Amino acid sequence: MAGHPALIGRHRPFPVTHQAAERWLHHMQQALDTTPDIDDDSKIKMMKFFRHTAYFLVAGDELKNPTQQIPCKHAAGKDSS
Repeated sequence: MAGHPALIGRHRPFPVTHQAAERWLHHMQQALDTTPDIDDDSKIKMMKFFRHTAYFLVAGDELKNPTQQIPCKHAAGKDSS
């Protein structure tokens, strides 16, 4: 296993939620903000990659439990039949 699927596997023991992803991204942003050796353009590119990866892991975590119902804000109050 290599690449992103392996990353999902390595994170399998942990709850990777939207909240956890946002917290991790916050810490990554703080780390980049305090690193003067990285230029601003590179920091932006890195944060885009981190955000993509974080939410890839969230989606992978949601796939671990296929019976989990994920609410859809657009379906609120609508008849599903």
